[in-house]
Amino acid sequence: MRNKIARGLILLSAGVLAAGGLLVPAFAQDPPSSQPTAAQEKEACSRNLKRIYEAIQAYETDHKSLPNWLSDLVPQYLNDANLLICPVCRRTGRTESPHLADPKISSSYLFEFCPVPLGNELPGLPARTRREWKRRQMGLLGSVVPIVRCRFHTPALNVSFDGKIYESPGMWEMAFTNRVRLSELTAPALFAAELPEKAKATGQAGRAFPKRDSKAPKELIDLGGVYNAMLNESWHGGTENDLAALRQGVQTLGGIDFDVRGLLQLRGSSPSSTNFPSEVKGIRVRQRCHHLHFLHAAAFGMVTDEGKQIAAYVIHYATNQMRLDVPVVYGRDVRNWHLLSDEPPAGKDLKVAWVGENGISRKSGRALRLFVSTWTNPVPDFEIDSIDFVSRQANAAPFLIAITAD
Repeated sequence: MRNKIARGLILLSAGVLAAGGLLVPAFAQDPPSSQPTAAQEKEACSRNLKRIYEAIQAYETDHKSLPNWLSDLVPQYLNDANLLICPVCRRTGRTESPHLADPKISSSYLFEFCPVPLGNELPGLPARTRREWKRRQMGLLGSVVPIVRCRFHTPALNVSFDGKIYESPGMWEMAFTNRVRLSELTAPALFAAELPEKAKATGQAGRAFPKRDSKAPKELIDLGGVYNAMLNESWHGGTENDLAALRQGVQTLGGIDFDVRGLLQLRGSSPSSTNFPSEVKGIRVRQRCHHLHFLHAAAFGMVTDEGKQIAAYVIHYATNQMRLDVPVVYGRDVRNWHLLSDEPPAGKDLKVAWVGENGISRKSGRALRLFVSTWTNPVPDFEIDSIDFVSRQANAAPFLIAITAD
């Protein structure tokens, strides 16, 4: 389903178009001369949030429970589906990220109490839902926990469980660190008493990564010891949001041979990535090379991240104290692994190595992709001992699939 709606689209009386089984709010983009200011967009978005909150309250009164998705409110409790589109998104065509997006309607807003399984956000208890997590957060913070959010403003807009509109950083929990430590609000902390002992000790759920091909050459760096997610799991939570379509084992992608068996996800500022490490040190290389090729991408990236450094590969040489930083820049080296509808044209340095799909991407009508970046070693006669993969903890969270030396 396309998120960019052509100018001049006729508004239907119900404010909704039917397309492929999804509900698509019908809206027309404002002509450039009449586009609102950021403050006007935020004010209009706040009005939308208030209307959505009122609709949720009416739904709960009738059903004695919260809706599963905001689309459950349309049309009985929210008769104008255009209220689910933030003015920023009306202008840009952007919508909420795929893994938390409403499955039935194109929406700008994140419903925090949706029933999506936590998956990799809660190793050991992956079937626990986001709704259960939010209710436990309320046990510590009360009704300030947001029920609906708009992450397309800076700062973000939230409507709390008791109906108050407030601004916060992208990670809303940071607004309340004077009351509760961030670590206490994470899913692992709030479900700690229920976690199996193995999950408590390792932070993982006993994943079994494929074994490395015994014939794989040493130039295909072995990342088996640092993977923290499997290709066939929805490692950001939810379901159907994986890389199962990516063939495992030694293969050629973007003209480079890679050993593909898992992935290493690092932390970003998105709440859905805070369960991952901010850095992983000591990836063994132990060889000389002229180039290093990285098969990687980012999660939770947005168009506003273009040009920002989101990570670095820190190269450590064996024979001296020299180290070199290889920056990873959003828009130059990687982008979101889900194609975004409003991305600018790619520059010559951004190279797509693989294109595929999963259940989420099929619903959105946009492909998945991975990128290959090549670094030229300025001192190829010196052996590289190891590599550190370090996140800048920006909005976009980097992840690594494979490294090859030549």
